[in-house]
Amino acid sequence: MQNQDTIGNVQLMQKINRQKVLDLVRRRGPSARPEIARLTGLSSSSITNIVGFLLERRLLVETGQIETRDVGRKATLLKYDPSACLVICIDIGSNGVRIALTDLAGAARVSKEICLDHALVDREMLDLVRREVGRLVEEARAAGGPAIAGIGIAISGLVLNNDRLVVSSSMHWRSLPLKELFEAEFLLPVFVQNNSLTKAHWRLHQGLEAGERHVVFMDLAMGVGIIDFYDRRINESVIGELGHTTVQKDGPPCFCGNHGCLELLCSVEAVLRQTREALAQGRCPVLRALRDGKETPLDFAEARAAAAAGDADVQGILRSCGEFLGIALANVINLFNPQRIVINGDLLLTEESIFTVAVEEARARVNEVLSQNVRFEKVDVGPDQAIQGIALYLADRIFELGTFEF
Repeated sequence: MQNQDTIGNVQLMQKINRQKVLDLVRRRGPSARPEIARLTGLSSSSITNIVGFLLERRLLVETGQIETRDVGRKATLLKYDPSACLVICIDIGSNGVRIALTDLAGAARVSKEICLDHALVDREMLDLVRREVGRLVEEARAAGGPAIAGIGIAISGLVLNNDRLVVSSSMHWRSLPLKELFEAEFLLPVFVQNNSLTKAHWRLHQGLEAGERHVVFMDLAMGVGIIDFYDRRINESVIGELGHTTVQKDGPPCFCGNHGCLELLCSVEAVLRQTREALAQGRCPVLRALRDGKETPLDFAEARAAAAAGDADVQGILRSCGEFLGIALANVINLFNPQRIVINGDLLLTEESIFTVAVEEARARVNEVLSQNVRFEKVDVGPDQAIQGIALYLADRIFELGTFEF
């Protein structure tokens, strides 16, 4: 008679092998049973049992056939079905929160945006978000569809081991136990991650070029973060807090406690702060005329329009921002020697091209050999893509850490 330890070990091995097969098909795409057996090292009989189990739970579906080496034999292709489960994705920004109920690939079933009142303190804002998530959970369960497998929260900030938010300069938060708060209320696995990394997941799933082994993703939205791709996977040992590296020794103070941080000198907020200061000094004549006595707060679109209309003061602020970004790019190239740097952010959407200035500055500052080897790409990761990135990251965590109940 088997003891409990033996039964437990068998069940654990079953779970690990199911996870191994599912992850292979999920990452590789449609695959035949013989190929799965060869790549996983599992026996044909094990593959038959595991595939049958995953088909029953709709995590895999059959899709077409392919010729095999066996004469006269065709093998059925299996593909991953991300609609088998649902997840809740929460993207927290300084001006609002987007909450979506999606499948495991980020296709939204329901989506809601919450505009933030900056008078709310962190706990009040989180209570608002939790109420909206609660409504989504209740509605999804009442509908009787696929089960909710977990909750993913993306935020601009330093997130370390065990999904612990250490600090978010853009939100002015410190050490909020987001994971514990949401898990206690909804009894679901909760994963918290820096939103630059979740956006990078979206970009990585768009595919890289043949032969590209090393790519860096730089995110300029709500700070400056970098994510390192190596061999088509995200290198999570790189924290990527580039925005809190010092680029000006005696620069302005940052919420993180440092002075002269990159994100204080190269961000939408930095451009607006410097432009407001210039306006207060009687400069920026074109921008002043465009605003024509407006009392509403200055926004980035107005600064872009003034630069495009020839405001030399605003153009100078944007150029300075691009130069600081170029210094950061040069440092990234010297440290990582990537084949390509992908840069995302509204900051790049200017007529006085910060992107162009930054690339020129970076190439002027690095070794000529390194400069020749790197390519630069500008992207615009929108709200829908950001939600997809959270879902894709969440699927990775759910399956790789074994929290999913097979």
